[in-house]
Amino acid sequence: MRQAFTLVELILTIVILSFVSYIASDLIARSFINYNRVNTLNKANLKVEIALNNISNRLSSAISETIVKRRSSTNSAIESITNAPLDYEVLEWVSYGVDSFEANDQIGGAINYIPSYKPAWSGFCNINKSSANEIVTPGSDLSFASTIINRLSVNKINRLKNSAIFFPGNYSFRNIGYSNTLGGSFGIAIVNDFDVSNPNEPKLKLKNSHNWAKRVTEHYKLAWSAYAIVPDNCQGAEPNRVCNLYLRYNYRPWQNEQYNSPTTPSSLLATNVTVFKTYATQNRIHIKLCIKEQIGLGASDTTSICKEKVVFK
Repeated sequence: MRQAFTLVELILTIVILSFVSYIASDLIARSFINYNRVNTLNKANLKVEIALNNISNRLSSAISETIVKRRSSTNSAIESITNAPLDYEVLEWVSYGVDSFEANDQIGGAINYIPSYKPAWSGFCNINKSSANEIVTPGSDLSFASTIINRLSVNKINRLKNSAIFFPGNYSFRNIGYSNTLGGSFGIAIVNDFDVSNPNEPKLKLKNSHNWAKRVTEHYKLAWSAYAIVPDNCQGAEPNRVCNLYLRYNYRPWQNEQYNSPTTPSSLLATNVTVFKTYATQNRIHIKLCIKEQIGLGASDTTSICKEKVVFK
């Protein structure tokens, strides 16, 4: 009767167990690497999608003639998005106040809540009762519009004042103050104050200094801020440059406020951006965004996700 293993049997068992352990550890390591790769791809995909959605949602309320591109240098040339070269990095536009347009004030308090039928500003102008000094805008609740705009602004008060009114076909992107050298606020009307003494005929009072530039029509859009998408904090040189992508907001070019001012608020949209390109075709704006993510410990162990989104104008 055998009482123990022979030395050969023990060695053979150790070899087999070592081989099995090697295969198992290799499978576990590969599974972890694959999981890490898939997880990194999912994160990069989500970052690109969120950034593109943020940009496209903001851009959907842009006033078409105000969409421009420029280089990121301070005194760079400006071109409309339809004519700008692809290497112009900064995308900039004036957006009408969609939040204050769609907002509804409540009637009856929090318990007996009834939505108001009035938007904050209606976008309609009674041209028979309006003049070069004031716009009669029936259906508007200008006090509520002022409240909404103030709440959306950052460290600002009375933001309805000095807002801009855009009438169709009455301005050029070169004349709305994107640069101090390009003609200031010609072509748009600037709000000086508002009058709600007659609820049926609320009025936007206009600054007299801009009377000569206005052409009042039945429809208007009210804007209180411009927006810019800006690659910044870039590292490396092309084609390996990596940047952070920021949204600049709450500034008014028609008041000589610029996107690159130290006081202009900024929000981070995405990190590790390798490509941010925009261009226009007919009534569409194309946005391409690529983001690089680190997979492993090696400097070259990275992956990139690229997506393109189209905004119809």
